[in-house]
This record gives sequence, C-alpha cells and structure tokens, in this order.
Amino acid sequence: MKNNFQLKIMNQSWLDTSSTEYDLCSHGEIYLQVNDTIITQSGVDEEWGISESALALLRTLDEDYICNLNELDKEEGLIFHGCGAILMMGCPIAIHWSVKHTNDQVLLSDFVKVTTTSTDEATHYPNLQIELNKEDYKKQILQFVLQAKQLFQTSPTKVFYDDYDKQMYKEFWEEYDQLIQKATI
Repeated sequence: MKNNFQLKIMNQSWLDTSSTEYDLCSHGEIYLQVNDTIITQSGVDEEWGISESALALLRTLDEDYICNLNELDKEEGLIFHGCGAILMMGCPIAIHWSVKHTNDQVLLSDFVKVTTTSTDEATHYPNLQIELNKEDYKKQILQFVLQAKQLFQTSPTKVFYDDYDKQMYKEFWEEYDQLIQKATI
C-alpha cells in the first residue's frame, strides 16, 4: 500500500455561466486519493462545492476535525456538495474524514462519502487512514485553496440579492484570507 494523500481540483466553474456574478460559490470535480483508495475523481458524476470545501479544509490546518460516524446527518463534512448555501450547511451530501494533529504529524481517518440525501447510503472506508507530516498536509491543502481562489480573482464583480448574502460573502473571504495568511507566515 502506498502512503499517499492527493487532493486536487480537476475542474472548477460556476453553476450558470450566463450569470456568474450571482454565483457566490464555485463548483466542480475533485480528485481525492488516500493511499491506494480513490474516493472521488473526474467522470463519476460527482460535483462538489470547491470554495466552501476549501474553507473547511483551511480550518483543519491547525485545528482537529472529528467526524462523528454515528451522526453523519449532523456533520458538515470537509468536501461539500455545494448546494449554494454560502454558510456551508444544510446538505448532507459531503465527504467526511477526521483530522487529528499530534506534534508534527496529522492523522486522517474515518473517511465517509455521502452522495445522496440519505446518510444510510453512505460509502464508509473503515480501515482507511494515513499519517502525514504536518508540512506535507499543509502543502496539499494550500495548493487546493489557492487554486480555488483563482477563479474568484478572475471573475466579474459579485452581485448580491440582499445585505445578508453580501455580509456572509465578505465574512467568508475574510476568514479564508486570514487562514491562508496564518498558514504561510
């Protein structure tokens, strides 16, 4: 078995290319491989919320994230379906795993993929885990989040339906940028 963790954005776009200024979250296909197990990849009819997932992953650079396998319907996950809620909640479709920091290592375990609104149909990977050097983990996550941000940097100025959406969007990117800055100091 290969000791391997790969996380890549395979493609990223807006849901409706005719009104990109209203789409506040990017979407696309992700490649996620842990050891010899490919959890998601291009061409399997799975679309994920790229920018939402990037923020969730950024939060794991210094903080543990424990996936409660017994209450998946209440878990946010780390790779989001991207149903359009900028607050990153409300949809059970996600890829979950636990992130546990110990000294200069990061243990990833408890992998589960939920591709329908029923967590009873989830794909569990019970013995799948990997321990990585913290710097290697950080490098993978930063590569992902910086690539996710590129689409926003080249897109038209966003238009908001209301002040609430505008405020949530502002707070999203403030946290995103603060976490990138913290990780690169």
